[in-house]
Amino acid sequence: MTTAPSSAAVTEALAGEVRVLLRAGLPVRDDTCGPNLLDLAGVRARALDASDQASRVRALDALIREQLDRLANRELADAARLLFGAAPATSGATLTARRAAAATAADYEVHHFRKRIEPKVINLLSWQLGRDAEEFTARHAEAPALRPSAAPLALPEDVFAWEAAEHQQAVARLWGTVYLLRAELLALARTVSMGARVEETDAALRYTLWRHAAVLAAAEDYRRAYGLVLLHADTGLGAEQIAGFAGWTPALSPAQCRTLTSCFDPAAGLDGFLAAVAEADGGTELIRDWNTSLAGRDARGLLTPEEDRPR
Repeated sequence: MTTAPSSAAVTEALAGEVRVLLRAGLPVRDDTCGPNLLDLAGVRARALDASDQASRVRALDALIREQLDRLANRELADAARLLFGAAPATSGATLTARRAAAATAADYEVHHFRKRIEPKVINLLSWQLGRDAEEFTARHAEAPALRPSAAPLALPEDVFAWEAAEHQQAVARLWGTVYLLRAELLALARTVSMGARVEETDAALRYTLWRHAAVLAAAEDYRRAYGLVLLHADTGLGAEQIAGFAGWTPALSPAQCRTLTSCFDPAAGLDGFLAAVAEADGGTELIRDWNTSLAGRDARGLLTPEEDRPR
């Protein structure tokens, strides 16, 4: 009987391949990717085409950057991003330059950093990649499959059919908010990458927070109606986990999630939502932390002028 490799063995195998990636730094290149990294469940699931190696390479690059942003050892997080070239200051730099910058950020002598700290960062990142694969497998959710219809949807006059349609309606609304959040996160990433005007970035940041609140509100509506939020057979996910399918967003406390949910009113629009959050207890700090985490700075104000909103 074949025995599945232990978690320690998996981490060790991944660590060897992460060391190879480290030499070249980010972005991940096709010739530096080991088979274990490319075969991670989280990489395959995030790839646009899991059968295409180039697509998996791009997914791996995004996953590594995400895990560096979420490094469990927060004291080494900045150093880790510098070491791998995920930070602008070391992007494209040699390993020697990246290592020196990382050592300075962590307040260590370079030789000590290379011998003692760098292996810890590699092992921690490798462990997180393995954990992500396990969690992704356990929490994997899929949006409802959509197919073209040749005729209008017609339901029989039956209470069970009505209840089933009502449930599908709630699921569709929930996933619709996830895709809208995904669209705004992509718009924000493009805006930041292009070095757009501060006003444009501020507007994009506000839209991401609004759409994130919409996901939380839709998840809460579903939970009140059907109990646990169920997106896949026998899989229960919380609202924050559901929002995570749209892309990385700053971690929020339960109190902050409640604030966003209570302030979200589709009829009030973006300006009404932002005004409500700003007036809520801790709302101004929530917006500031959200903006800083996603764009690395505070936004100028709490409301977005109509002319500055992305179209």
